[in-house]
Amino acid sequence: MEHALVTGGCGFLGSWIVRQLVEGGISVRVLALPGESHENIEDLDVEVLEGNVLNTEEVRRAVDGVDTVFHAAAVYEDWAPDPTRMYDVNLRGTFYVLAAAREAGVERVIYTASIASLGRSGSGPQGNENTPYDAWDIDFPYSRSKFFSREIAECFSDFGLDVRIVCPGIVIGPGDLRPTPSGRLIINSFMPGPAPWFEGGASYVDVRDAARVHLLAASHGRAGERYLATAHNLSNLELARATDRATGRRRRYLKLPVPVARALIRGMEKQATRRGKRPLFSSVFVEYSLKPSYFDNKRARQELGAEFRPIEESIRDAVDYFRARGRIG
Repeated sequence: MEHALVTGGCGFLGSWIVRQLVEGGISVRVLALPGESHENIEDLDVEVLEGNVLNTEEVRRAVDGVDTVFHAAAVYEDWAPDPTRMYDVNLRGTFYVLAAAREAGVERVIYTASIASLGRSGSGPQGNENTPYDAWDIDFPYSRSKFFSREIAECFSDFGLDVRIVCPGIVIGPGDLRPTPSGRLIINSFMPGPAPWFEGGASYVDVRDAARVHLLAASHGRAGERYLATAHNLSNLELARATDRATGRRRRYLKLPVPVARALIRGMEKQATRRGKRPLFSSVFVEYSLKPSYFDNKRARQELGAEFRPIEESIRDAVDYFRARGRIG
């Protein structure tokens, strides 16, 4: 690998992929939306090409002359009253990028999927890269769009394009400029009062470790394979406790029965919608997380040599980042 393109390279995960590529001596081109902030990469010596993954000519220009494409551009939202743009970017954008890469003779593509594109483990054994998608009963546009876009990527692999799939967990850490729904989990934990929690859980990973798995997949991965970039399987209560350990706080924990949690969050969501604002929590994310998404990252560790830092370090660095930006008092 000598010359790489990173779509979404100004974003949270994408910018860490860019940074680690540059640190490894790789020449990097970033495809950034027109007018998008370059803050996350402004100190790096990279080529920035403005364009949109939904514009086929701009995508063709972006892949021209590179040997590796990291396709990290996506719309990541836990609340989407109109999910049209999410489906457009995550599905059509993926198709356009991979079609252009195939047309240009790119050697390999590393596609960023998500654990949300796989099935949830529930109370059974931990899931893995092959756990079948199961959330058909929940209208969760992000999860469905990542499932379908992963299928698109794997269809290109079936037709001979070297595509390697990375499925990150819920990504946290420094550099969450927007912030993403993952970052808002950390920010919202600083609301006053006791820490509310309800049954359920998910799998978490540091953004820097998730980025590293992408690079390892490019250098050591196999065409057509999926690799989990996630490390910490935590119930909702365990996440609250880990956040308090990382920040030195002592809070009271208030367990909410599931019907109460549903009613409260749906009420907050309706009120926010009437006011034209984003709700603090989304009901669809709550429904999705009631069935835990716990995963075994053995393949990434054994085949790629991936390593993961403690969750408290990731939370602490995220808090420091948000505090420096005035998002946490």
